[in-house]
Formats: sequence, structure tokens, C-alpha cells
Amino acid sequence: MKKKIQIAAYAAIFAAAAYALFVQHSQAYIDKGAYTYIHNEAEYSMDLPDAPSGRTIWADRREPIPFLDDPPKFGSIGEVATVVRTDLDTGDVFKLEITFLKAERDFLLSMTKAKMQKALTEMYKDTRLDNEQENYSSGSDTLKWATLTGFTVDESNNLLFNAVHYLTGLQTLTVIKVSYNVENKNFQRWYDEMAKSIKYTGLK
Repeated sequence: MKKKIQIAAYAAIFAAAAYALFVQHSQAYIDKGAYTYIHNEAEYSMDLPDAPSGRTIWADRREPIPFLDDPPKFGSIGEVATVVRTDLDTGDVFKLEITFLKAERDFLLSMTKAKMQKALTEMYKDTRLDNEQENYSSGSDTLKWATLTGFTVDESNNLLFNAVHYLTGLQTLTVIKVSYNVENKNFQRWYDEMAKSIKYTGLK
């Protein structure tokens, strides 16, 4: 019962914060040591607490290509970038994964609110999310933003906040997935600053 009350309380706080970030998602923050991430062929940038490690997504890889219905058959089609930071005092872990993919215009046009939110919920099909919150916004042409947030409890009974943002551009898509202990103030600040800093930068 105590855990459910705690989840509900955090859910109310995060829902309000997530909505505020969702409706503004504009100005980048200024923080000493922050790293601005954008792939050379991507359309969105964001500020991270640290430089990520990157792994190229090749069309001919053995694993299925995520998110795309009909991915290209040749060449480089995107990147997975990750940031994993551990709090040395508490052992808490902050995990962030960014997936960038080139996408055909027809596919981007087909991405309705329902399809984007279905893609997000499928990412947690094997995980129970408590107090799920969904948000969606559309801009000009194929620019759209869908968000799913919720809470989980890890093996050590720590309450984790989970968020995934799905952003489409004119020729690309970007998916940002985050998980961290909600009681870690530094992790909360990192996420807030990252979410506020996400912006459309256009094609280079």
C-alpha cells in the first residue's frame, strides 16, 4: 500500500512536470559540462549530462531494425547512442538510449498519433508501467512528438521513472528512452534539462 501511495504521489508530480516540458520543449539549458548531442544526419538535438557512446545501425545487420516497417537494405541507416551513469554514493543508475533512423516520407506521413503511441507501448510490452501518461503534439508537415511515461520497481524495490519520446522529422525519426531512480535529485535534474533542451534543428 505504501509503495502504491508513493507511486501515485510521484506520478502526480511527474505528470505536471512532463506536461510543462511537453508543451514548451524549447530552450536548451546551460550547464557546465553538458554535451549537446545530434547525429550528422539527424534532425533533433538535445543536451546530455555526458557524451554518449554510439553504435551505427547497418541495414544488413542480423537483428531486426526497430521502428521501421520497411527498412533500407543497404548502408548505414542510423545510430544508437547510450549514456549510463552510476551514482557512486547510492549505486543508483541513470540510463538513456537514443535511437536515430533515416525514414521514408511515406512512412513518416503514415505515423498517426495512434501508431506512434502503439510503438511506445510495445517498448514496454514485457514491463508493467504504473500510472502511465501519454502526450502527443504535431507541428508542420511530418513533425510529430509522442511521449509515454510511467513507473516501475526494480529488484531492489527502488522506484524508477521511465520515459520514452518518439519524434519524427522530415526524413528521420528519433526515439529517446530514459530510466532512473526517482529519488535521485541529480538524475531528476539531468532528465528535466535533457527534456527541455530537445529541439528540431532541421536537415544539415
